[in-house]
Amino acid sequence: MARANRTRKTKRLVYFFLNGKIHKVIKRSRAKDELWAWCYPDKKRVMYSYSQVKKYMENAYSVAEAGQILGRHKVSIERYILAGKIKEPQRIYAISNPDGKWNKFMLSESDILDIHQFIAEDGYSSELPSRTELIALLKQNVILYTKNSEGNFIPVWKAEE
Repeated sequence: MARANRTRKTKRLVYFFLNGKIHKVIKRSRAKDELWAWCYPDKKRVMYSYSQVKKYMENAYSVAEAGQILGRHKVSIERYILAGKIKEPQRIYAISNPDGKWNKFMLSESDILDIHQFIAEDGYSSELPSRTELIALLKQNVILYTKNSEGNFIPVWKAEE
């Protein structure tokens, strides 16, 4: 029972950005240091070194996940994209039917930071996390909060090692 409470749930690597392109993991082998992935912009299967992917990749987020991180509804973020207020992120599609109608936006960490900047500059900033807090959330760092004399919680970060 105690062990179940201590396990940390990590996000499983399914989609990732590498060299500015969205990929989907097809097969991975840590023992062989191989990772087979589908490269959506190139419409082909590629093989990378697993350790290099883990080192240089950027996490990929759906619009709903990005909305949750930014404290906005996914429809609001989709409106920003469709209105051209922010650059259009890359899309994923069914690998079996690349020319089909189904597709979905996937956002990189830099796309989310751009959306954050747009929201902050245009005055839609109620309950928006600070840029430093957002970077910590994207990198899945631990964020500690301390209570000030007025009773408000202020984020505090551990120094990078």
